[in-house]
Amino acid sequence: MIRYRPAADVGVIVHDDAVYVALLPQGPIVVLAGTAAVVWRAACGEGEDTIAERAAGSVDRDSSAIAEAVDGFVADLVARGLLVRAHEAPATAPSERDPRHDPQEFMS
Repeated sequence: MIRYRPAADVGVIVHDDAVYVALLPQGPIVVLAGTAAVVWRAACGEGEDTIAERAAGSVDRDSSAIAEAVDGFVADLVARGLLVRAHEAPATAPSERDPRHDPQEFMS
Protein backbone atom coordinates (compact mmCIF):
# COMPACT_ATOMS: atom_id res chain seq x y z
CA MET A 1 0.00 0.00 0.00
CA ILE A 2 1.20 3.52 -0.71
CA ARG A 3 2.40 5.41 2.34
CA TYR A 4 3.77 8.91 2.63
CA ARG A 5 6.04 10.77 4.99
CA PRO A 6 7.01 14.40 5.42
CA ALA A 7 9.65 15.54 2.93
CA ALA A 8 13.18 15.86 4.33
CA ASP A 9 12.98 19.67 4.58
CA VAL A 10 9.56 19.77 6.23
CA GLY A 11 8.94 20.43 9.90
CA VAL A 12 5.84 18.93 11.51
CA ILE A 13 4.29 19.67 14.86
CA VAL A 14 1.20 17.82 16.03
CA HIS A 15 -0.70 19.74 18.69
CA ASP A 16 -4.09 18.57 19.90
CA ASP A 17 -6.18 17.90 16.79
CA ALA A 18 -4.12 20.08 14.45
CA VAL A 19 -1.00 19.39 12.41
CA TYR A 20 1.34 22.30 11.66
CA VAL A 21 3.51 21.71 8.59
CA ALA A 22 6.14 24.00 7.06
CA LEU A 23 8.88 23.91 4.48
CA LEU A 24 11.95 24.87 6.47
CA PRO A 25 13.34 27.39 6.94
CA GLN A 26 11.19 29.75 4.88
CA GLY A 27 7.66 28.38 5.41
CA PRO A 28 4.87 29.19 5.11
CA ILE A 29 3.26 27.31 7.95
CA VAL A 30 0.30 25.24 6.81
CA VAL A 31 -2.25 24.48 9.51
CA LEU A 32 -4.12 21.24 8.94
CA ALA A 33 -7.17 20.91 11.15
CA GLY A 34 -10.23 18.72 11.14
CA THR A 35 -10.44 16.42 8.15
CA ALA A 36 -7.16 17.75 6.73
CA ALA A 37 -5.30 16.62 9.86
CA VAL A 38 -7.03 13.24 9.72
CA VAL A 39 -5.91 12.76 6.11
CA TRP A 40 -2.30 13.81 6.91
CA ARG A 41 -2.14 11.28 9.74
CA ALA A 42 -3.71 8.58 7.57
CA ALA A 43 -1.27 9.29 4.73
CA CYS A 44 1.71 8.95 7.06
CA GLY A 45 0.23 6.07 9.06
CA GLU A 46 0.97 2.39 9.04
CA GLY A 47 -1.29 -0.28 7.67
CA GLU A 48 -2.31 -2.18 4.61
CA ASP A 49 -5.45 -0.13 4.02
CA THR A 50 -5.70 2.76 1.58
CA ILE A 51 -5.39 6.27 2.95
CA ALA A 52 -9.14 6.75 2.51
CA GLU A 53 -9.80 3.52 4.44
CA ARG A 54 -7.52 4.66 7.27
CA ALA A 55 -9.21 8.09 7.38
CA ALA A 56 -12.80 6.90 6.99
CA GLY A 57 -13.29 5.79 10.59
CA SER A 58 -12.20 9.17 11.94
CA VAL A 59 -14.59 11.12 9.73
CA ASP A 60 -17.50 8.68 10.01
CA ARG A 61 -17.77 8.25 6.25
CA ASP A 62 -17.44 5.30 3.93
CA SER A 63 -14.00 5.14 2.31
CA SER A 64 -15.49 4.94 -1.18
CA ALA A 65 -17.33 8.23 -0.56
CA ILE A 66 -14.14 10.09 0.37
CA ALA A 67 -11.49 8.34 -1.74
CA GLU A 68 -11.43 10.87 -4.57
CA ALA A 69 -11.23 13.87 -2.22
CA VAL A 70 -8.56 12.18 -0.07
CA ASP A 71 -6.44 11.29 -3.12
CA GLY A 72 -6.76 14.86 -4.43
CA PHE A 73 -5.74 16.36 -1.09
CA VAL A 74 -2.73 14.06 -0.76
CA ALA A 75 -1.71 14.91 -4.34
CA ASP A 76 -1.87 18.60 -3.41
CA LEU A 77 0.36 18.03 -0.36
CA VAL A 78 2.85 16.20 -2.60
CA ALA A 79 2.74 19.00 -5.19
CA ARG A 80 3.48 21.55 -2.44
CA GLY A 81 6.55 19.52 -1.43
CA LEU A 82 5.17 18.66 2.01
CA LEU A 83 4.77 14.90 1.52
CA VAL A 84 6.75 12.30 -0.41
CA ARG A 85 6.11 8.62 -0.90
CA ALA A 86 7.68 6.73 1.97
CA HIS A 87 9.90 4.67 -0.36
CA GLU A 88 11.33 7.77 -2.11
CA ALA A 89 14.43 9.67 -0.98
CA PRO A 90 15.51 8.53 2.47
CA ALA A 91 14.51 10.69 5.40
CA THR A 92 17.25 12.78 6.97
CA ALA A 93 17.93 11.85 10.56
CA PRO A 94 17.22 14.75 12.95
CA SER A 95 20.88 14.85 13.99
CA GLU A 96 21.86 15.39 10.36
CA ARG A 97 19.57 18.37 9.88
CA ASP A 98 20.74 21.93 9.97
CA PRO A 99 19.99 23.18 13.52
CA ARG A 100 18.26 26.20 11.98
CA HIS A 101 15.63 23.75 10.72
CA ASP A 102 14.50 22.56 14.14
CA PRO A 103 10.68 22.58 13.90
CA GLN A 104 10.26 23.35 17.60
CA GLU A 105 12.46 26.41 17.25
CA PHE A 106 10.77 27.38 13.99
CA MET A 107 7.37 27.42 15.66
CA SER A 108 8.41 29.46 18.71
